[in-house]
Amino acid sequence: MKLFKTIILTLIVVLGLLNTSCEVIDVTDVDPVYQVSEDKVITNLDQAQTVLYGTYGILIDGLEYAVYAPAITSMMGLTMQPGIWGGSSENAFFNNDVSSDNFYLEAIYTKMYFLLNNANHIISKTEKLEIIETQRKNEIIAEAKALRALTHFYLLRLWGQFYDGNSEYGIVLKEQPISDASIQPRTTVQATYELILDDLDFAIDNAPDFSNTFYVSNLFAKALKSKVLLYKKDYEAAAQLALEVINSSDRTLEDTFSEIFTKKIIDTKEVLFQTPFDNLNDRNNKAFMFRSYFGLSEYYVSFLENDARKDAAIAYTSTGSVRNNKFNGSTYNGVPLTADTEYFLRLDEVYLIYAEAVLRGNDDIDQSLWAVNKVRERSTNSLLDTSDKDELLAAIREEKVFELGAESGEEWFDLVRYHIEGDIDINDYKTLSSDSKLILPLPFQTIQLSNNIIKQNPDY
Repeated sequence: MKLFKTIILTLIVVLGLLNTSCEVIDVTDVDPVYQVSEDKVITNLDQAQTVLYGTYGILIDGLEYAVYAPAITSMMGLTMQPGIWGGSSENAFFNNDVSSDNFYLEAIYTKMYFLLNNANHIISKTEKLEIIETQRKNEIIAEAKALRALTHFYLLRLWGQFYDGNSEYGIVLKEQPISDASIQPRTTVQATYELILDDLDFAIDNAPDFSNTFYVSNLFAKALKSKVLLYKKDYEAAAQLALEVINSSDRTLEDTFSEIFTKKIIDTKEVLFQTPFDNLNDRNNKAFMFRSYFGLSEYYVSFLENDARKDAAIAYTSTGSVRNNKFNGSTYNGVPLTADTEYFLRLDEVYLIYAEAVLRGNDDIDQSLWAVNKVRERSTNSLLDTSDKDELLAAIREEKVFELGAESGEEWFDLVRYHIEGDIDINDYKTLSSDSKLILPLPFQTIQLSNNIIKQNPDY
């Protein structure tokens, strides 16, 4: 991670009037990125709002969040492999043998800590504002905390032993803006979870109601908390929160599976949070990257052979080559694009979170079957019917591959979790030299610049 002596905040200057209301704007309608020094940024709510928009902009500035992170985890898992332009850097993830000097590690790690720095700047400075309009003040802080929680969770899943609450191998937590070159050691996994959940609790209580998929909301915070609790193995609480999201009137499943990927960012029904794109500033080239550098795995193509979602998920060229049809080019204002979105969380995943959590936490096979079958019914697949808990757990994991495959690598983290729980042997799916490969090595530069204050992961 790059350590800065002076904080540089990335701001996206929003066209139009910025005010203190909770009204949302189109984040695709923005000017280029600018840099503003710390002492001139947040002295009122308008400025806090501007920095918040800039922090959302980090998600779409570059390829780290929308392309690299989802691609490398999908290659670590089961659904993607290096594309025709993929080389040794991509193959390392597919083979689950990544070295600490891999380009993608440094790019993703640095960008995520850059977002954390901006979020912390918003939180710390906005908390100190003495103003009457406390509602919007708290909403701004809540949105920043939700983005901080999301990013800490991503970092923990990739670089921390998220599956072991007693592990010392958490991540470097960031709760304050970086103001000097001091180096922080890693915290424990437990401490990492505690901050993530504290941030999400604040966001659930204070973030705006859901109104737009481009911004976090209290509903998204609740859904993300249910996912975090699932990973933390607090299954009953995870199930309760997931059911509350499912029962909310704000989001419903799309009528068909294919509509998720044909609508993209327009009039979506089930997306909770995603990145925007357009034909001007935010042409992220995701569709091109997802067929040139990162392609579909043979396993995934074969896995979908008899599933009703196959045609929506897989496309074929005139020469018979496969393409990721979920991200196979789109249109914006009638203009064909190779840009595309990143779905951070959708309602279909919340159903599957609930299915697993209520089964592991309450042994409730009926409720678990109901949730899985809601997703299968939407996709026009046959419904599941089993009274065997182990069989149903396996079916839930496979349903995640069917529903979320070749997107953000969710199946990789499921393999890790199921392996740790003893439900599967991960080596039946991906050959690992040891369990140390369940997480990635911290970037070489991070360890070197810290003078080993930041500990490298075991066996790297």
